[in-house]
Amino acid sequence: MTSNFLEQCHKNYNLQKLNTLAVPSIAEYFLDISTDRLLLQALQFSQKAEIPLTILGGGSNVLLPDKIMGLVIKISTQGREVLLEDDNSLTVRFAAGENWHDTVLWCVKKNLYGIENLALIPGTIGAAPIQNIGAYGVELMSCLERVEGFYLSTNELFILENEACLFAYRDSIFKQSMRGKAVITHVTLTLSKVPKLHVEYPALQEQLISNKADEDSLSALDVASAVIAIRQQKLPNPEQIPNAGSFFKNPVVSKAIYKKIYNEYPAVVAYRMADDTYKLAAGWLIDQAGWRGKLLDNICMHHKQALVLTNPNHCTTQQLLAFVDKVQESIWDKFHVNLEIEPIQL
Repeated sequence: MTSNFLEQCHKNYNLQKLNTLAVPSIAEYFLDISTDRLLLQALQFSQKAEIPLTILGGGSNVLLPDKIMGLVIKISTQGREVLLEDDNSLTVRFAAGENWHDTVLWCVKKNLYGIENLALIPGTIGAAPIQNIGAYGVELMSCLERVEGFYLSTNELFILENEACLFAYRDSIFKQSMRGKAVITHVTLTLSKVPKLHVEYPALQEQLISNKADEDSLSALDVASAVIAIRQQKLPNPEQIPNAGSFFKNPVVSKAIYKKIYNEYPAVVAYRMADDTYKLAAGWLIDQAGWRGKLLDNICMHHKQALVLTNPNHCTTQQLLAFVDKVQESIWDKFHVNLEIEPIQL
C-alpha cells in the first residue's frame, strides 16, 4: 500500500498558495483529500510508514513552517445532508471541506438563522469548530450540534456533541487536549427558521441603515449582507494582500484592569462580559500603540484595521513571529495586557 499510496501524492509540494498569509512552505508529501475513503487511506499510510501527518483546511488560520516533513493533506470533501426538519428549525450535516462563506450564503438564502453574522470568514466548515469562529456577537457554538471525525492514532470514528467540544472564546477541545490527535470530517448545525438576530454591534447597525434594510423585517440575508460590506471595507482580500484576517484575540481582562485602563484612556473600546470581566478590542489597543499601517521588516499591520497583520512580501513564519513579538511587547508596555495570536502554528 505504501508505494501505491505515494504514487497519488505530490513530492516537495509548495504550500504558499494554500495558506492565506502566503508564507513559503514546502510539504515533503502532499495530497488533496476529496473523500472520507481517501482520508482513511492517508491515515493508514501515515501510521504504516510511521511518518508525521499534517492537516490543512482552507489555510486561513495557520502559520506554516518552512518545511513540513511527512504527509500534508488538504481536506476538500464536499456535501450537505438535511438530517431533521420541523416548523422551527433545520439540522444539516456538512462535509468538512465545504467553504464556510458558501455555507453561510446557502443558509441565509434559505431564510435560515444562526450564522449570518459569520459571513465572509475565510476557511472551511471543518476548521470552524477548532477556533469556535465568531463575529459581531455570535459564535459557532450557538448553533453547532456535533462534530465527527477520526482519531489519528486508531482511525476510529468519534462523534462529539456540542458540550463535549468544550467551546470557549476562540477555543475548543480541538485546540487543547485533542490538538494534533484528530481530523474532523463532518460538522452538524441546527439553524432556526424563526428570526433570531444579533445586531447589537454599532458598526452593524450603522451598516444596516446604510443598506436601507427595513428594521422591522430584517432577514438573515440583510444581516449577512451588512457583515460582508463591513468586512470588505475593513479587511483586505487575501488574494490581493496576504493576511489571516484578525491576527490577535480580543483580550479578556478583569474589572480592575479594565478600570485602570479606562481611567487613563476613557475612549478604550471594551465589552462587558456576563462574568463581569471585560473583552478589550485588540484592534483599538494596537492602533493606540501606533501599529496601524506601520511597515516594519517587510510586514505590516493593515492601514484600515490594526488587527490584521499583512504579509505583502511573503515573509516566513519566523519573520512574522519576530514582528508579532514587537507588537505584543509594545501592548504590554503601554497597557499591561497580553495579546494572544489567533492563527495556529503548525
